[in-house]
Amino acid sequence: MPGIEALKSEFQACNTQVLGVSVDSRFSHDNWAKSLGGVSFPLLQDFHPKGDVAKKYGAYLEDKGITDRATVIIDKQGVVRYSVAVTPAGERNPKELLAECQKVDKA
Repeated sequence: MPGIEALKSEFQACNTQVLGVSVDSRFSHDNWAKSLGGVSFPLLQDFHPKGDVAKKYGAYLEDKGITDRATVIIDKQGVVRYSVAVTPAGERNPKELLAECQKVDKA
């Protein structure tokens, strides 16, 4: 997430709203954000009904009761334009995500 924070103005320039969504509580979100030195984007709870948003994007792991790590880019019309699972050992590449957001913005 620090990489996304570093590119915050570039994400904003391509009309992108970065959000974090998880089934964790607000308290977990607060602790996670503090562990990163803070985040400037909203962290949303997909808490009740648990995983409802993640289920709509195929990212909820029913057998484990958690959300898979994934990145989803949705255009202004609500159409998924990009989606990729992120393995626990993997990392998101902020510059690649920015390039995807720029493509969506220009479409």
